[in-house]
Amino acid sequence: MSSTIADQTINVFNPATRESLADIPITSTDELDGLLTHARQSAATWNASSVRHRVAILKRFRKAIVLASEDLIQTICNETGKKHFEGLLEVITSLEHLKRAAISAPRILKPRSRNSGFLKYKRSHIQYEPLGVAGIISPWNYPLILSLSPVVEALLAGNTVVLKPSEQTPLTAKLLKKIWDSIDVNSDIFQVINGAGETGSHLVDSPNTDIICFTGSTQIGRKIAEACARQLKPVILELGGKDPMVVLNDAPLERALQAAIWGGMSNAGQTCISVERIYVQKDLYSEFSHRISDMVSNVSAGPGESDTIGPITIANGYEKIINQLNDLPESIRIEKGKASTEDLFIAPTVVFDPPKDSAVICEETFGPVITITPFNTIEDAIQLANDTGYGLSASVFTRNKTHAKYLAEKINAGSVVINDVLTGYGIADLPFGGRGLSGFGRVHGEEGLKAFSHVKSITDNRFMFKSEPWWYVNQKRVQNLLKKFIRWYYG
Repeated sequence: MSSTIADQTINVFNPATRESLADIPITSTDELDGLLTHARQSAATWNASSVRHRVAILKRFRKAIVLASEDLIQTICNETGKKHFEGLLEVITSLEHLKRAAISAPRILKPRSRNSGFLKYKRSHIQYEPLGVAGIISPWNYPLILSLSPVVEALLAGNTVVLKPSEQTPLTAKLLKKIWDSIDVNSDIFQVINGAGETGSHLVDSPNTDIICFTGSTQIGRKIAEACARQLKPVILELGGKDPMVVLNDAPLERALQAAIWGGMSNAGQTCISVERIYVQKDLYSEFSHRISDMVSNVSAGPGESDTIGPITIANGYEKIINQLNDLPESIRIEKGKASTEDLFIAPTVVFDPPKDSAVICEETFGPVITITPFNTIEDAIQLANDTGYGLSASVFTRNKTHAKYLAEKINAGSVVINDVLTGYGIADLPFGGRGLSGFGRVHGEEGLKAFSHVKSITDNRFMFKSEPWWYVNQKRVQNLLKKFIRWYYG
């Protein structure tokens, strides 16, 4: 665990070294209500601002983040325990999303004409308006990108934002807020609160939030969905995943092996789109299994610079992974890499052909553990891939474009990457989200900006008659004419 709570204070420490990092006061209910009131008041001005004005502000924000990038990398690594290169990738991905969203916003959020059909004398269009105040609840595994991307999209859409980062990793959000305040804009437009579940619940339940965006577990996501449903409040839920990787006989083997190791082990497997289940076609299964066993033996978990991956960031995550492995039958083949004997480090692990009903197959693991299972036909692979109820992301490895396209269409997922893993998330113009147990709604791209917007339809007259044909004064005169029109126009 990277933090403890006592006396209304969050004590944050590095899970890799156990070094105490900071004490963060929990935002009280009264303080949160006050911040939300300020956010509502500031919304009146920010909501009415032009998209180009918001883009200019976010450009300054991006440049300030660039100047503070080394501090951000260090803060991310300190409070999560992840490796420096992983922190660097998180910063780059965040900046890419910020830049692309700002470039795209004027085009995506501009008013758009719509066809008025047979009512040629009417003029119709839609326009995108802010919802008001966005409440964003972000997780601990990627404390920058999973906070920043929805914050940026909500701000560009014209909303003010209140962000609650995970109580496990509040320091990155604290630094992000400091960077925002340094660019000399209204500090109430973007605010950060701190606390655990009670604080998040108050943010969700508040009448002063108009949309909630939550990234986290399916269990908590259900509760948030129920709370928002009671208020008819829109919500975006990016929840868990149990992502499959399908490897056909004709796959580029070396690339698939390297992708499996990196996709399953990076950030110690603590990525919602981590590769967790690998299905390998039978003719390739033996060679794939032999090669990946050799590869995982050279991957290490530990606090040193030479170690490949860092710790499991929170203690209950560590216990869940250990329990999943301990519950496997003794006859199951397991290959492991190396791990430090210190707390919270788990050796990179490959489990071969575990039972279909085992927790390591059916439940999200969120650790450096991948399973390898053989299959016969492509239809078998699709059935196995879609067997968990999750539907966040997937990957397919094959040289056959027809097979790749077919699998991408049939796998139940919000995104599919062909002959690669995870990279789709880094393409900022693509929407991201899942289905089923992985949630609903989208962030990123055009869909992400529109998710934080209210779509309004507006109709006007190109030229105006004294009355409309279907008003009471005209109904008797036009009734037969309308019947003839139906036969001529629609028949």
